[in-house]
Amino acid sequence: MSLHSRVLWWGGACGAVLLPFAAPWLSPVYGLAVLALAVLFTGKLRFRLTDTLLFVAFLLWEIITVPSGIGAPLGWSDVVMILPVGVMGLLLGNVGIERGRAVQRQWSETFAWAVVVSWSVIFVSSIVQFGWVNYKSFDLGGRLGIHFQSLYLIFAALILERKVWGPPRRAAWIRAAAVLWLLFGVVVLSARIHLILVPLLIVGRFAELIWTQKAYRKKLSVVAGVVLVIMGTLVAVLPGPRGRLVDLRNELRSVEQKVDGKQTNHRVFLWKYGVELALEKPWKGHGNGQTEDLLNKQLQECEATFYRGEEPYFLHEFKYDVHNIWLQSWIEGGVLGVLLLGVMLGWGIYHSWGAVRYGWVLFTLSGSTESLLEKQAGVFILVFLVALTLVARRR
Repeated sequence: MSLHSRVLWWGGACGAVLLPFAAPWLSPVYGLAVLALAVLFTGKLRFRLTDTLLFVAFLLWEIITVPSGIGAPLGWSDVVMILPVGVMGLLLGNVGIERGRAVQRQWSETFAWAVVVSWSVIFVSSIVQFGWVNYKSFDLGGRLGIHFQSLYLIFAALILERKVWGPPRRAAWIRAAAVLWLLFGVVVLSARIHLILVPLLIVGRFAELIWTQKAYRKKLSVVAGVVLVIMGTLVAVLPGPRGRLVDLRNELRSVEQKVDGKQTNHRVFLWKYGVELALEKPWKGHGNGQTEDLLNKQLQECEATFYRGEEPYFLHEFKYDVHNIWLQSWIEGGVLGVLLLGVMLGWGIYHSWGAVRYGWVLFTLSGSTESLLEKQAGVFILVFLVALTLVARRR
C-alpha cells in the first residue's frame, strides 16, 4: 500500500471509528479533523465555485444571524456547533483525490463495522446493568441519545447491505447477520420516526434492487417480505417498541383533547408554538441560539398537562428545542435559513450515490422530529456525510 493510500485509509478510519463510540475523552471531532487533514495531504487543489459558494453562504448566514446583546453568547455557541459542517465542505470541496470511490467505500465500511462493535458493547453492558433494554431504560453509556444511536445503526445497515448480494458467500452471510443485528437495535431503541422510516427505506432499497436485478425479482421480493415480517413481529412482541406503538395510538387519540387525563406527544405543542414564533419574524428570524429561550416563554401559555409516570408536569418547566431542523432554521434564520438548509441537503442527495445517498435521505427525514443540528451527534454524522460525498461525488 502506497503512502498516499495509507494516509487516506488511516485518516478516514480515525473519523469513522470515533463517531459511533463518541467517547467523552476522545471526541469524534478529532477524528473528523484527521480525516480532513489526510485529504488535504494527499489531494490536489481543484477549485469548485458552486461548492464554495454553498458552504460559505451557509456559514455566513449562521454568523450574520447571531443577535447582539444578551443573546449573543448562545448564538456564537450555535455557530461553533455547526462550524465543522462548513469547514469540512470548504476544505474537501476544493480538493480532489485519486480513486475517490474506493476511498469512500473504505471509510463507509470502517464506520459501519465500528457501529456494529459499538452497538454490541452497549447492548451487552446494558443487559448486565439493567437485565434488559428498552427506550425507557437504555442509558447508552451517557454518550448518544436514542434518536442518534438509532440513526447511526440505520446508516451502518445501509452500508453493509450493499455487499450482501455478491460473493464470497461466507462474507455475505456475515454481513447479512450484521445488518439484521443493527436493525434489531433500531427496533429495541424504538425511536418512532425510525420505526416508520426503516420499512420505507427497506421497500425503497428492494425496489431499487428489483429494478436493477430483474432476473432475481421473485427471490428479492421474498427476502424483502421476510425482513419486513421479522421486523414487524419484533415490534409487536418486544415490550419497548410495543409500548411505543401504544403510546402513539394514545397520542393520536388525544391530539384535540385529553384522553384518560393525558395529552398528546409534546412535539405537537412544540411545533405549534414554534410556528407561532417563526411567524413573528418569518423573513429575518429571531437570531441564532434564540429558540429555546423564546420557546420556553411561549410555552408558558400552554396549559396541556403531561405525565412522567403519575407525576404531572407542564412543558414550560423544561427548556426544549422544537425537535425539527426545518422549523428551528425558520425560527432562527428566517426563510433564507430554511432555503440554505434545503439547498445543502438537496446538494448532498444529488451529488451522493449508493448507501451515502440513502444516508442523506435518512438525515433529512429524521430531522423532521428532532433538531439534529442542535446536538453534536447530529452535526458529526452530517460532517461525515459531507466528507463521504466530496471524496467521491456522483458523476
